[in-house]
Amino acid sequence: MNIIKKSTFVIIPLLLITLLSCQPRITKHGNYFNPENIQLIKKNKFNKSEVIEIFGEPTLKSTFSDNVWYYITLVQHEKAYFEITNLENRILVITFDENQIIKKYKILTEDDSSQINISYPKEAYSENRENSLIKEFFSIFARRLNGP
Repeated sequence: MNIIKKSTFVIIPLLLITLLSCQPRITKHGNYFNPENIQLIKKNKFNKSEVIEIFGEPTLKSTFSDNVWYYITLVQHEKAYFEITNLENRILVITFDENQIIKKYKILTEDDSSQINISYPKEAYSENRENSLIKEFFSIFARRLNGP
């Protein structure tokens, strides 16, 4: 009976540590913009330098015009070794006029995106691919043995 009590004092803390290490984690990537900042640009006419003060450098600038800036935000949910899920994906698109003042802005969400299906030719996935990877892996060791 004494051994069982001692083992529970060891097992329970180890179990708690294991469970607590698997807590979910929310991570934010990119330029996170909050509703207060959106209200600021809605009420005021800011120039490019003022937009940089509020939101920081844009994630992306348009290839065709320096007057279109993109701020991309991605919020993800992670839990231990499980698949990472996207909770939120938003893009703030700010367009400036020729005087470098905000002309318009819009927020794009996943609802605005299009689903693109990509098909690969069958030759890209051959059954011998696994064998070639294994052969390549072992050939690294063979080259090291034969090398200088």
